[in-house]
Amino acid sequence: MKNILHKSFGQWILKLCMLLLCCLTILTLSMAPVHAQEQAFVTDNANLLDVEEENTLNKTCKELSQKHNVAICIITTSDYGSGDIKDWQRQYYQSHHLGMGEENSGIMLAISMAGRDWGIVGFGNAQKAFTTYGRERIGELIVEHLSDGDYYEAFSQYASLADEFLVAAEEGEPYTSDHKYQESVPIPFIVLGSFLLSLIISLIIVLSWKKSMNTRIMQDSASEYLKKDSFSLSNRSDIYLYHTVNRTRRVKRESSTHSDSSGSSGKF
Repeated sequence: MKNILHKSFGQWILKLCMLLLCCLTILTLSMAPVHAQEQAFVTDNANLLDVEEENTLNKTCKELSQKHNVAICIITTSDYGSGDIKDWQRQYYQSHHLGMGEENSGIMLAISMAGRDWGIVGFGNAQKAFTTYGRERIGELIVEHLSDGDYYEAFSQYASLADEFLVAAEEGEPYTSDHKYQESVPIPFIVLGSFLLSLIISLIIVLSWKKSMNTRIMQDSASEYLKKDSFSLSNRSDIYLYHTVNRTRRVKRESSTHSDSSGSSGKF
């Protein structure tokens, strides 16, 4: 009888342990952040991209995010509503469990078409890479593409810049007002510039040779080519007819960028 009781008690304990283990597993999965491979890094609710462009950008952002363990996100919307677009971004980021690592680190670019607003907000450790200067600099570089409607180009440049800024931070030299970001000159422009410079130098040398070989002397006036006393000018004068000056006021373009501790926003 005692053996039967011990056996029943043991089975009951085993079932209880298995039940607790299942409950713990379910609780852990429900509380765990979404993994990088499950995130949609590009969400185009405003339909600014075609399907191929969106898939390409999502793949690029996913690869760069996994490279740095920082989520590089892009979200577009027809209208985010009222208030500050940066606050809307923060709410969206948290409610969709975005980010990577223990601190849910990430950088998010948001576009709202109703007011033509853009916003860039950093989260977690990403704020070290994307300082106020860094966010405003990225916005400054992509805003021209946004204004022209080249959204794919703007988003691609944003992803590329995010990669460069994260690399700089990982090397211990994040871009700040004291360490400014300078765009690299494309190789084709370097080659073209070198060619033009060589051409100009060669032209100067050839012209100098040609000048040294020319023995003719240029005369300042036509009098040297006239026979003496063959021409007589009785009267000469300069008549000033009119003078027209056109002036165009230079339009000073004011910056519309606004920043706080972790985000920057503006218009395009």
